[in-house]
Amino acid sequence: MQDSNMIRVMGRKKKGYSAPQGLIRQPGSGNWYIKWRHIYRSTGTSDLEKARLIFLEVQKMVLTEELRAKEILGKSIPFSKLIERYLKEISPLKRSARADKTNSLCPIKFFVEKKIDTINAQDIYCYQDWRKSFKGKYGKPVSGPTINREISLMSDAFRKAIRWGYVQVNPCIGIERFSESSRKRYITDKEFSAIKSVALQREESAHLADIMDTLYYTAQRSGRILGLRWNQIDLRERSITFVQTSRNKRVPEVIWINEPLLAIFHRLKGKRALSKVVGPFVFQKLDGIPYRSIKTTWKRCCEKAGIKDARINDIRHKAITDMLNAGVPISKVKTAVGHSHTSTTDGYTHLQVGATKDALESLTKGDKTP
Repeated sequence: MQDSNMIRVMGRKKKGYSAPQGLIRQPGSGNWYIKWRHIYRSTGTSDLEKARLIFLEVQKMVLTEELRAKEILGKSIPFSKLIERYLKEISPLKRSARADKTNSLCPIKFFVEKKIDTINAQDIYCYQDWRKSFKGKYGKPVSGPTINREISLMSDAFRKAIRWGYVQVNPCIGIERFSESSRKRYITDKEFSAIKSVALQREESAHLADIMDTLYYTAQRSGRILGLRWNQIDLRERSITFVQTSRNKRVPEVIWINEPLLAIFHRLKGKRALSKVVGPFVFQKLDGIPYRSIKTTWKRCCEKAGIKDARINDIRHKAITDMLNAGVPISKVKTAVGHSHTSTTDGYTHLQVGATKDALESLTKGDKTP
């Protein structure tokens, strides 16, 4: 920074005033005074040129100390503040908002008030090692996929930090992740029926049976079905319309409603008309609030039915497997259920409801009910 520029940034000069802003004359004193930021001191001279040089030297000293402080403390915000802003502004727009909050707990505990512009790749690897030393609920080490989710959250937070002007580099880029094996649990028809039977035994869990059938007959992810609204469903045209909410996970814009699912929707709509609270969601509690998660109910019903290692998302895997086993071409199955890789699904997203009909109807062939 040039000397003249440093003086010039102090502000505009008053008309007829020859001294730079920051230098003032006190009544009754012939000396020039520095009045800048938190400094209010006499230069000890009445000579304007000497006062300018003293003022310039003071500025250099102050700014140099500030730069040094920034090098030591970091010029950006604490990690906890970044996550706080991320959870407040970004997470509410995501379906994984609750998971984001959980996945942020350990990173905050590790980095705490460390300034984000001082965090580098080595710090992220140190976090992995630290996190790997933790023990889970049953005394087992924290799984690699769990740590991967936490680093993914940090990576996205740093991407936003770059956008917000806090940092210029994302330290999570290039970090090696833990390997994740794909899950291949198939729920048999017998297991499916057993879980439904248990769910129907009690009124507080009866909704699980309808959700299970809807998940199966649509082959969609549970988040989309739990958030399903009546204005997305056209019973006359027998279609469900979805809105793309992710850049990575694609789903067909509209899918076919097969006969068993049509009967379920007609029954639920009739039941809705008798409800005290008529909400917009297909699957909702008595107060109109939708079911955000059914994991607890699912787990209890599975335990009572004697079914082990079964997850609610395995129903989607079952539907896809059943469609393929029924001889439906893989291209039609991909169109009906969507694919996680954009490169393989871009060519299918423009198709209409008929493109999903054959695949989803195959689930009803042979009058088979899970």
